[in-house]
Amino acid sequence: MVIRDYEQEACFILMLWALAIMGFKGYQSWQENNLLNTDILKLPVNLPIGPEDTRALLKRLQELPSHMQRYLLPRALRVSIQHFAATRNVHDSSTAMRDVCDSEAQRLETELSIIRYIAWAIPSVGFIGTVRGIGDALAQANRAMEGDITGVTESLGVAFNSTFIALVISIVLMFFIHQLQLLQERLVLDTENYCDENLISRMKTGE
Repeated sequence: MVIRDYEQEACFILMLWALAIMGFKGYQSWQENNLLNTDILKLPVNLPIGPEDTRALLKRLQELPSHMQRYLLPRALRVSIQHFAATRNVHDSSTAMRDVCDSEAQRLETELSIIRYIAWAIPSVGFIGTVRGIGDALAQANRAMEGDITGVTESLGVAFNSTFIALVISIVLMFFIHQLQLLQERLVLDTENYCDENLISRMKTGE
């Protein structure tokens, strides 16, 4: 495998760019997943939650570090508690929580579009290198007919090598994209389950 042409260098630059973005997003999702293993609300086991408890719960969420308050779990809990305090309706509180999770899922899906574009662009860049290499080989056809095939074989080597590198990088990149998407989807689903088990199922209106 020879990496010496513009197309191959561009493929590796795009790959590193996409991996950097995925690494950052994966680290964020990993941090948010770790928060699911903590007891944010700090409530005794099986203690019912009434509308009169909402102020104390909101205060506990506000005591979290500022960067954690932007995570999905605290936002979903906050919205759910606020709706419960305003409406005293468990179903409305649950719907509000799921709306936050659905919006987050859509946001995460949208942010993956640039990574998917890079994964699509890499084979295209490799194909450009293939076309350029074949074009160079055809331009040297006269020399090949005279017995000098060095230039033709070198150009064809560049053409096939460009396609090979682009396809390999694309396969590797798509694997990591699917792993990141799986991590993010699990985060949203686990957040919904956390809210259901630790908040929604314990809400009581007293009626």
